[in-house]
Amino acid sequence: MDLKCRATWPGKANDGTANCDGVPGLQARVYLEAGGKRWYWFVNDTHARAQGIEDTKEAAKAAVQREFESIAREE
Repeated sequence: MDLKCRATWPGKANDGTANCDGVPGLQARVYLEAGGKRWYWFVNDTHARAQGIEDTKEAAKAAVQREFESIAREE
């Protein structure tokens, strides 16, 4: 599943969103908490589907990828 990622806000490298053509309407956000310690992520469509906190950006992105794949299998 190929996620399309982009910055949520111009000039903020530590805050991004993602979506995927394979699961229309599903969106994700990954961002570094204030103070720069942990990465928050969540996946939603019309309501929250999944969320979590990871120690690294890569781990947060991997969690989002897993959730997209899991939700795609459900549909």
